[in-house]
Amino acid sequence: MIADSDELFEPLRARRIHDSGHQPGDPDQAAAAVLRIVAAEQPPARLLLGTDALRLVEAGRDAFERDMPAWAELSSSTDFDDAGSSA
Repeated sequence: MIADSDELFEPLRARRIHDSGHQPGDPDQAAAAVLRIVAAEQPPARLLLGTDALRLVEAGRDAFERDMPAWAELSSSTDFDDAGSSA
């Protein structure tokens, strides 16, 4: 921990301590899900476990999908001028 960061991070630490043991996820059900994935013939490359994870990722993806088209030109502008030519 860095003392200069305490003002910023202390509320986050306090929230984690307060929430500890009250998360919505069931570790036994998470373990069962992981075992199901391990045994799957074609397991997914990515797996979210829990409604909290789904909600956070969906919100992030929605924000990204809104921002990406608006900033696509700027994103593309960082390539070398000859990036589209074959090497």
